[in-house]
Formats: sequence, C-alpha cells, structure tokens
Amino acid sequence: MKIIPNYVLKHFLPIFFLANAGFVGIYLVVDFFERVDSMLQHHLKFREIYLYFLCKIPLILTQGIPMSAIIASIIALGIMKRNRELIALDTAGLNPTYYVAPIAIAGLFLSIFHFCLAEYAVRPLNQRLYNTWQVKVQGKKPPMWMNPENMWYHQDDTIYQIGLYNKKQEVMHLVSIFFMNHNFRMKRRIDAQSMAWTPHGWLARKGLIVNYHDGKTNEQWFNRKMLNLKITPADFKAGEIPPHSLGWLDLYRYTKKVEREGFSATPYQVDLNMRIASPLATFILTLLGILVAMRQGIHGGIAAGVGMSLIVAFAYLAVANIGSSLASAGTLPPFLGVWAGNIIFFALFVYFWIKQIS
Repeated sequence: MKIIPNYVLKHFLPIFFLANAGFVGIYLVVDFFERVDSMLQHHLKFREIYLYFLCKIPLILTQGIPMSAIIASIIALGIMKRNRELIALDTAGLNPTYYVAPIAIAGLFLSIFHFCLAEYAVRPLNQRLYNTWQVKVQGKKPPMWMNPENMWYHQDDTIYQIGLYNKKQEVMHLVSIFFMNHNFRMKRRIDAQSMAWTPHGWLARKGLIVNYHDGKTNEQWFNRKMLNLKITPADFKAGEIPPHSLGWLDLYRYTKKVEREGFSATPYQVDLNMRIASPLATFILTLLGILVAMRQGIHGGIAAGVGMSLIVAFAYLAVANIGSSLASAGTLPPFLGVWAGNIIFFALFVYFWIKQIS
C-alpha cells in the first residue's frame, strides 16, 4: 500500500524543490543587484562577493521553506483533484487522511530540516555575512558582546568590577571584587591593581582586602596573594559570543544562568522559543495548504489556491510576529507570545479538517 503515498509525494516534492529554487534564485538576483555596486565601490574582491552570496543561501532557504511547503501542498493536491484522482481515491473508500498524510509527514521532516539548517548552517555563517557587509562595506565596528573595558560581572554572591581585561594574557587590571551575604550586604571586598590567571588560580598584585563584621572593618594590604575565586578565563570567553549566536542548548544554559543570577531573561526565552516555533511553521503551513486544497472544488483554479495560500501564510506570520513582539515587551509570557500563531492556526486546521472529513 505504499503506491499511493509515493504517488502523492512524487507530486509534492518536485513542486516544493522548484518553488524553493525559484524563491532562492529571485532573492539572490534582487539582493545581488542591490549590493554589488556598494561592494565594488569598497574594493571587495570577487572571491569575497562570491562567498558572501554563497553563505547567504542557507539563510534564504530558511525563509523560503515554509512558503514553498504551503504552495507545494496546494498545487500537488490541486493537480490531483483537477485530474479527478482524489475522487477516484474517495470512491475506492480511502479516508482523505490516508492520502494527505504523506504530505503532512513530509512537512514535519521539512520542519526538522529547517531547524537543523538554522542551527548548524545559518547561525555560524551569520558572523561571516556581518563581517562582509556591515564591517567591510558599511564601515561598522565588529560587534563585541563583552566590552573589555570597565566590565561588571555577577556570579552567585560575588560582583566583579574590572577596569580592563586582557584576554590574550588572561590578566584583569584595576579590579574590585565585592562579596555579598544573603541579605545583599557586603561582607568582604578585594581591590587589586592586577590579577593574573595561573594554573593555581588568580594571582593578585598590590591590593587591599577589607572584611566587614558587626559594623567593624579589618584591612589587610598585600603585594602578592593567591585568590581562590570561582571565576575563570573561560567565563570571559563565553561572554565573547553574543547570545543570539549561541546554539540552542548553549543558549538554554545561558538563559538559566541569567535567571539564577536574578536578571530578566525574557529576550533569551523569546529567542529560545522562536528557534523551535519558527521551523514548526513549515509543518503548520503545510497542514493549512492541505486544508485549502481539499476545500476547493474540482474546478477551483490552482492560481486562486496559491493566492489563498499566500493570504493564509501572511496572516499566520502577522499573528506570530505580533505575539513575539508582545512577548519581547513583557506583555505576554514568552511561551504564549511566541507560540500563539502555531496554536491558533493548528486549532483552526483541526476544526476545519474535522468538518471536512465528517
């Protein structure tokens, strides 16, 4: 009984790949003519221009996959309906769920591919795209997530103020460390001219240790002193990568760390949810495409179906973007705001599909 699913997929997959290839091609042509003059004016080499547009293809694919999926599902089922093949399947006693299931499953696999493509190809390549366009063409400075000057760092019950951090030598200059108790009152303070990382910990030079107890202070000056601190150079290296450039698991750990330290993690929670909700849009739009195709009459034009799919897709994207914006602003919880579009349109699909087959 694999003949019918294979036959349906032979209609769906070529149309999907053709639609995606057309989307990528049109996007690249328009983007090329918009940017190539600026690139040539700033003396970019042919190899740099070529690599820029080559590296942009995965990003374009992630934008085109959802639209291609809904268009392919409508056209594939529309052709089969126009050829009265769906009527023959219904006459043979087959439930519509049987012959649309292969397209739905294909949409689910495309969602998984969408997620993997965004995480393992698009995200690493975004930095290269930024360096080529923003830095070399527009003259902006490379982004720095952690400024090495006048840094403030919070870890557990300790706050670090660092005048300058040399990441190559792993040395902190003009350092003040504040140790707090559970009432957020200072119980100890260390000031040092510099702290250098060694295999045995941080070696502080020319500093002062002040202990606070019952309203009294105890001061201790030192020239060299080994300090057992929880912070390591690895903590600073992690901060060099902006959170939006981290992988999903790394961003999840970073979000939990921010929450434990008592800061607002809303932007990162929104990003975490969007990285899953956005790829899942491919599956949702595929289902909506199936629904639109099945509710059309035999003589319903495919072009009209494609137009309807674009309306549905834009409505879905509008709801998803509004929900994400409300979540980012703190008006809605991150999960509810980001997943609002998926929840609403999946519920609509289930409702109308039950009416379709009943």
